[in-house]
Amino acid sequence: MKLSLSLKLAAIATTVLAGMFSLSPTEASVFGEQEVEENQIIAVAAPFGYDQYNLVIVEQIPEGKQCWSETATTPVTVEPLLLDFDFTGHCRRSTDTNGYSIRIDDQDYGLDYLLRIVERDGELQLIGTSRTDSSQPEIIIGRTYGLKPGFLKIFLNPGWNFSKRTFEDNTLGHVYLSGNQEEIAKRSASQQAASQESISIDSDSRESLTPSSTENLTEISTPSSIESSTPSSTSSSTGNLTEISTPSSSKNLTDRMSN
Repeated sequence: MKLSLSLKLAAIATTVLAGMFSLSPTEASVFGEQEVEENQIIAVAAPFGYDQYNLVIVEQIPEGKQCWSETATTPVTVEPLLLDFDFTGHCRRSTDTNGYSIRIDDQDYGLDYLLRIVERDGELQLIGTSRTDSSQPEIIIGRTYGLKPGFLKIFLNPGWNFSKRTFEDNTLGHVYLSGNQEEIAKRSASQQAASQESISIDSDSRESLTPSSTENLTEISTPSSIESSTPSSTSSSTGNLTEISTPSSSKNLTDRMSN
């Protein structure tokens, strides 16, 4: 019964995701794409103003100077090294829709969907919102897995990758956040089913507890302990990133990243 419920929820998730891309692109794409190696490119949430973020994509040119560094923490803080030198011939930077856009199943959606970063559920999410139809659901493309002052790395969700626009035999500078509808739906349905299966197993375990062991769970079930176990995000700066974390220096660095 519970497994059947999980499968139904997975099917619903697949159906919803399929509907997310029901819009046809404004124009048939005349461009192709070429995938970029993950270690050669990064999506960064660059802070500006009051709790606002701009999407900046930085690409490392092979054999060039290092364009960025990352901290081994979660969320991952990014230090934009390219701001310390003339990065011409070393790094490529895209700061707006002239330099990047959404592509799904070999079709361009740059004129249909706007990329933006929002703070939600204790993290930053990279989403695509319809430019023409507000009833269309958002497309969640990536996330930071937490909050922290400074520049944060955005991890693309399963089914998404970076690619470069091509025309005939030429690779252009435009970056695609490229999605495969079938893969996105498949992985989302799988994650949904796994989540429901975990809930079902946990529920069965609790039902099989003896009265004495159930008494030991009383403290866990009290409202106060549930409230105290709710995750809360903290903001901290470490080491060389302290300068990036201060409001004034963060604004200056963001301006330099975006210009």
